[in-house]
Amino acid sequence: MNPPTCVSVSGGVRVAPTAAPEDCWMHFATVVDRVRSDFTEMPCLELTLAQAIRLWHVGADDCRFVLDALVDEGFLRWTAQRTIVRADYVSYRNAPDLSLSHIPVRRTHAPHRRA
Repeated sequence: MNPPTCVSVSGGVRVAPTAAPEDCWMHFATVVDRVRSDFTEMPCLELTLAQAIRLWHVGADDCRFVLDALVDEGFLRWTAQRTIVRADYVSYRNAPDLSLSHIPVRRTHAPHRRA
């Protein structure tokens, strides 16, 4: 993926210095489109907020703002594990029929101690 193109305008999203020149801003819509594109290309993508910040090279507050905008739009959703996924993604970890309570466990008993 190409590095972000910076636009120095008000209402933009600050891009991390490692991704672009210092004091560089990107349009909010550009970041939203980029995030939407990544989740469209990789439907099973599941990220924590920290991973998303590193992936898209934006600040924590800006990244959360972008993700929340896509959640409000109905494209993404937050999981119980505090990860972000596509709204139509069904994680095997959240599937009720695969709950850990249904996994048989074989227990071995420790030999009894004799005094």
